[in-house]
Amino acid sequence: MTGAASVDAEVAATLETLRPELARLARELYDEPEIGFAEHASDARLAALLTSHGAEVEVGVFGLPTALRATFPAADGGAPAAETSDVEASDVEASDPEASAPHFAIIAEYDALPGIGHACGHNIIAGVAVGAFLAAPPPPAVVPQGGPSTDMGNVSRIVPSIHPSIGLGGPDDVFPHNADFADLTVLPPALDALVDAAAALAATAVDDVADPDLRAAAASEFEASGGPFRGES
Repeated sequence: MTGAASVDAEVAATLETLRPELARLARELYDEPEIGFAEHASDARLAALLTSHGAEVEVGVFGLPTALRATFPAADGGAPAAETSDVEASDVEASDPEASAPHFAIIAEYDALPGIGHACGHNIIAGVAVGAFLAAPPPPAVVPQGGPSTDMGNVSRIVPSIHPSIGLGGPDDVFPHNADFADLTVLPPALDALVDAAAALAATAVDDVADPDLRAAAASEFEASGGPFRGES
């Protein structure tokens, strides 16, 4: 088995063991939806799950009570093994002065819409982020992951970013931002999609951190599109 195939198999196996916990997280977020900047129970659920797997979690970071940041303890005094964050702050730190390794941010959202719950599927997005963070191999494959934002649009104005979409296996005439879509997020096909997406995201993190040529190509494309946005002059 090649190195990449071995990593993919390891990620897939880890996610299978995490599947019940990730499904429960998505269901609990669905059952108790909280709107943006008021996701106290949701924040606590993510923190508890991450902590149960050995992560060190800070709640109330980036100036926001419901933002969190999780890291794995450094091994033998080395660099932090991995890092992930909630997504509530207004901009992203492009680098971490405490770490010299490449950064790949795995961003979670868990806010719901007023009156119709998780019609954006953020309960699934939160599960994907937690699953990818926990399943990604330790250094040197992935070292830290993390970064806050209000939206991927914000992040993409500061650093090279991806915003993939996944299908939840529902009818073609059910779209995000309505109550019917929220109900799809706790059906078995959506939970299968959560696990598949977490595997893809973890593999993307590994590729990005392990392949300097890939990072250079992403940086060049980002610069060609205008580079970091620093505000109107």
